[in-house]
Amino acid sequence: MTGNGQEAVGSRIATYRKLAGYTQREFADHAHLSLGAIRKVEQGERLPTYGFLNTAARTLAVSVEELTGQPYRGRERADARVHAPIAAIRAIARTYDLPPEWRTTPRPLDLIARDLNQATTYRAAARYTALGEMLPALLEELTACVHQLDGKPRRRAARLLASGYYMAYSLASRLGYVDLASLLEDRLQWASGMADDPLSVGLAQWTRANGFQIAKDYDAGLRLLERAYDLLQADVGDAPSGAAVTLLGSIRLRQVTQASRARDEDATLHHLAEARRLAELVPDGVDRVHYHLTFGPVNTAVHEIAAQIELKHADVAAERARTLQLPASMPRTRRGHHLIDAARAFIAVGDRDAALDALQQARTVAPQQTRYHPMAREAVRVLASHNRKVGEDVRGLAAWMGSATTDTP
Repeated sequence: MTGNGQEAVGSRIATYRKLAGYTQREFADHAHLSLGAIRKVEQGERLPTYGFLNTAARTLAVSVEELTGQPYRGRERADARVHAPIAAIRAIARTYDLPPEWRTTPRPLDLIARDLNQATTYRAAARYTALGEMLPALLEELTACVHQLDGKPRRRAARLLASGYYMAYSLASRLGYVDLASLLEDRLQWASGMADDPLSVGLAQWTRANGFQIAKDYDAGLRLLERAYDLLQADVGDAPSGAAVTLLGSIRLRQVTQASRARDEDATLHHLAEARRLAELVPDGVDRVHYHLTFGPVNTAVHEIAAQIELKHADVAAERARTLQLPASMPRTRRGHHLIDAARAFIAVGDRDAALDALQQARTVAPQQTRYHPMAREAVRVLASHNRKVGEDVRGLAAWMGSATTDTP
């Protein structure tokens, strides 16, 4: 069933539930989910939280991606282009340890670093097609450098390769290639281990924790993050640099995400408090980006809103989403993700106009991220299900995403 982006998440959950032999009530009992929530999600009347999806997937013995229908390949030429580099990235990740004599001669590291910086701007702007078109060649060249160079140049190449692998991981994750993302997570660990750079290692551990999040193993994920935090803190000392603060703060924010999805409110509040403490160290209170991660008071507030949704405090999330002002300097990936979360909160409290406005803003800010985001696509379907006559704005969003909406009777 994977890859059918036209089918609603609720319909897919209902199909897998029936294949598993559960009635809705039996499914609710086994999954420890609300029967009313199951009915509303299956009928397309409610947007599921990540916690709901994770629990449903675990109970039905399927992946979350099978429930959401990722990857969304679509039928447009633009869809084909964004997915085209995946095969090449997969091949490079598979052949990472082949001997140096099998490699082509790479360009000087300075030239590769220049192009990697350009790729970094594409990732921050959620320009998936442009990013994907650059990554295979950069990964191949940097892998050759790691195998062919020695000493300080090799360590620099490894640090750049870790950055490249993170961007490839990000692309694969956003497009729904979970198996490839897992492979790239391992390659990021490999590259960061050669970089002699604790911040690259911190990025690798931050990324690795997402695998535990996908597997719904929040306890292990939180323990991994705490260990990563302690190791990085020991490396950077009591007066961390700006980049170190960003990495440490990002680890805390990932703990916020995992604790909230585990529905552990006390742990969520604890990690939020720790993140706020670190955010006070950010110069001028303006969020900074280091090693692809964004940290500061605004991104901490963004994570709190998402956490409140998972903790089922949608009214709190919606209220804070209405007042939070995102600076233009914030990466488009973060702004787009927040706007999708804001739409989720607004749908949960019944403010469908605000939800539609948030989704339209997300489309403007980060169009490819919004087009391929499962929660954005499902939010459009839920908006359609609540209107007897689907409005042109909702219909237009659905058509742009490649999703089908119909007028409800």
